[in-house]
Amino acid sequence: MHCPQCPGYTLEPRLLEENLLAASCPKCEGALLPLLNYRHWVQQQNEPVEKVEVEVLPEDSDHAKVCPKCSRLMTKFRIDLSTQNKLDLCTHCDEAWLDKGEWKLLKQLELAGQLPKIFTEEWQRELRRQQQINRVNQRYQESIGEEDFEKVREFKSWMLQHEKQVEIRQYLLLNS
Repeated sequence: MHCPQCPGYTLEPRLLEENLLAASCPKCEGALLPLLNYRHWVQQQNEPVEKVEVEVLPEDSDHAKVCPKCSRLMTKFRIDLSTQNKLDLCTHCDEAWLDKGEWKLLKQLELAGQLPKIFTEEWQRELRRQQQINRVNQRYQESIGEEDFEKVREFKSWMLQHEKQVEIRQYLLLNS
């Protein structure tokens, strides 16, 4: 199989972790990970995957990749809101492409033991929802100022935990 990123380079076997085999490019250090191998590896783990404590600077490419096995386009999936990196998945072959450093990034984010979740619509929908909330919060913070926005957030948090939150909301709406 050839690297989907580096023309002319052949993928070679490489262990991402003990007993977790992937096919890696010697040039870009990306890795094609069969999710079948990954699922088997996860089942064999007695302990959670160890978190990487050092900050990882993974690479990522914006262009679409072609699956080295079946030549179909791979689909990109956002990992987390804390990073712009996206994992590539061939939904036909069930193979994931990890750019250089993305396996360590998954470990840093404590997602290495949950890789298939990233490829679900539920995961992606929740990321989009959180991203929308962050945008709205950013707009209000810019609009009313950082200090006042923090006061509003504290009040909201207090109100949502209050046993009479419905009455408080009604009062605010009726008396504004």
